[in-house]
Amino acid sequence: VSARAEQEDGQMRVLGALVDVTARRQAEAALREAEERMRQTQKLEALGQLAGGVAHDFNNVLQAVAGGASLMRRRAAEPETVRRVAGMVAESATRGAATCRRLLAFARRTALQAAPIAAAPLLQDLREILAHTLGAGIAVQVTAEDGLPPLLADRGELETVLVNLAANARDAMPEGGTITFLAAEEMVGASHPAGLAAGRYLRIAVRDTGQGMDAATLAHATEPFFTTKPMGKGTGLGLAMARGFAQQSGGGLGIDSAPGAGTTVTLWLPVAPASSVPAEEPAGVPPAQARLPAGAAPLLLLVDDEPIVRAVLGAELEDHGFRVIQAEGAEAALALLDTPGEAPRLLVTDLSMPGMDGLALIRTAQQRRPGLRAILMTGYAGEATSPAVTGAMSGAYTLLRKPVSGPDLADRAAALLEAQAGA
Repeated sequence: VSARAEQEDGQMRVLGALVDVTARRQAEAALREAEERMRQTQKLEALGQLAGGVAHDFNNVLQAVAGGASLMRRRAAEPETVRRVAGMVAESATRGAATCRRLLAFARRTALQAAPIAAAPLLQDLREILAHTLGAGIAVQVTAEDGLPPLLADRGELETVLVNLAANARDAMPEGGTITFLAAEEMVGASHPAGLAAGRYLRIAVRDTGQGMDAATLAHATEPFFTTKPMGKGTGLGLAMARGFAQQSGGGLGIDSAPGAGTTVTLWLPVAPASSVPAEEPAGVPPAQARLPAGAAPLLLLVDDEPIVRAVLGAELEDHGFRVIQAEGAEAALALLDTPGEAPRLLVTDLSMPGMDGLALIRTAQQRRPGLRAILMTGYAGEATSPAVTGAMSGAYTLLRKPVSGPDLADRAAALLEAQAGA
């Protein structure tokens, strides 16, 4: 009886341990899910804060592009005017593209992906948008030390955190005031108030001239869902998520505030190791046309379901020394590949198209034409492009983010053909 009781007791202990492990895993999964919901809530809050500024920026871009196109049409006989206006249109489009990239970064639903980031340009970009977003009476300034090393963090999450910190600062200044982004390098020794390990950090601070917080409020400021804002004016997640982001990135967060003296929220983020910073493009790289293999201009197959995009890219590629045949979709492209005669040496295709997408087109085309080089273009970011990114890393093709300039596309195409000729 005693042996049987011991056996049953042992079985109960094993069962209890299994139940504990299961409960712990379920709790960990629930925590991860809650953290992801909080992160997405913060992104939505940031997008809401940015909406006015984004609309303002895009309206300016559209004004410049539409007005410039109209002016070039009327003054087509004045080459100097056309060149000058075309430069302004291109500059405006570049600004619009940068805004799109920021929105796509906010929209991502992936885990943190740390990469080297130059702090000063990032803060200047944010200043431009926030200057039109935070409302009248709010001035936005940037102060950054010269020669700052790149920091290591997820760019989209960092921008989300900074936008929400700026929104908090704006709310603390109902009568108006100044928000200052500051960036500086800091060497941390054995101990630090934010609990940082010893090493090199980039310090980014968001300082306001607002009401400030008393000691009691400051003690709870980074707790999830703690907020002093009226109902419906905030989730109370901003500072909690900022602290979580900083800690996940290998850094920390600190808050300095006092009633009537404003608030400074400081993020410490690690400096990117030299090995993670991409090397600069060597000076004197020849233009695309000079890099093309000798002989007849290479034949290129361009596929995009947008007629205007296809026509403009095709014309730019021809200007850079390629012969181009065009297709509006994957079916038409495969039919052209199967047509007797000279085969295209390079396939350039959009990712998102009706029917077969660009990724499937490249796979099918490379099965029919082994050795065919390819460039995949996309205007999307996030989970939808994960397979595309994976394929690009494997070397099956090159991935380019839209909008891509004609010279950049031509240069990438020339580099692929140059590499093929040297293989």
